[in-house]
Amino acid sequence: MGSIENNNSSENMNNISFGKISSVKSPNEIRKESFLTWLKDIFCPNFKYTSIIFILSCIDLITYIITLFFGIKRTNTELLAPLYQTLDLFGMKIPAKIYRGQIHRLILFGILHANLVHLISNLFSQIILGFFLEDLIGNFKLSILYLLSNIFGGLFSSVMNQAAGVGASVAIFGILGGFFGFTVINWETVKNNFNYLINLIFLIIIVIANASIGVGSETIDNFGHLGGLIYGFLFIFVLIEPKNGNRSSLWIEFDTWKKYAVIFICASIALLVIVFWLFQNH
Repeated sequence: MGSIENNNSSENMNNISFGKISSVKSPNEIRKESFLTWLKDIFCPNFKYTSIIFILSCIDLITYIITLFFGIKRTNTELLAPLYQTLDLFGMKIPAKIYRGQIHRLILFGILHANLVHLISNLFSQIILGFFLEDLIGNFKLSILYLLSNIFGGLFSSVMNQAAGVGASVAIFGILGGFFGFTVINWETVKNNFNYLINLIFLIIIVIANASIGVGSETIDNFGHLGGLIYGFLFIFVLIEPKNGNRSSLWIEFDTWKKYAVIFICASIALLVIVFWLFQNH
């Protein structure tokens, strides 16, 4: 499905589907399609090989395989887990080392994964959510949103929690935040779209479920997820314009949303850098 154009916006919005077959097929067509095609139509109707999400997912998978060649952790609780030293070598998020100048860790930690289950769960979420948002805002803008959510979500986590961390989930929550921001910006267009609202409710349930699981877990980077969600929501106001040209967004005008988003982004990033420096300096 191509990107949504400004003209005929309402009609295009009504054609958006998520986790559903996007077109009706005849019985003969259904019988002829392969199992992989059937899975694609069910879970990822917007799949494209040229997608930044597909490229990032391949990078995640290849990086994980490479880390396994350096050694596998011997544990009864994790399946095919790379060694801690390997993850450190490849750029795991370690706040103390980021403070000492290894800024690249705020990017690289997002392509590393702690074990096979961690990788599969993140890739599944990234592909389904990423392709959907990419179809709404485009390849390039999604790549910027993904990167910024990963960096500043990781920085937020480093300020709030000194624990080391890896995984694409921070950027995935950035995608979620971007979807919520897109909904706010285009509320006048999507509010009457039943399928879109069902998708919105589904994503809200995902956030609530993740938050509930994270509260009782010491291994889940809750602050990273929260940071990614917040910055994904904020940066979408800088990256896109309303699809239908109507600047009457949810609650307030789009231009007011955008102004507040820019102010909050600048102020929060400055505060994060200062607090991070002060905490690590002591």
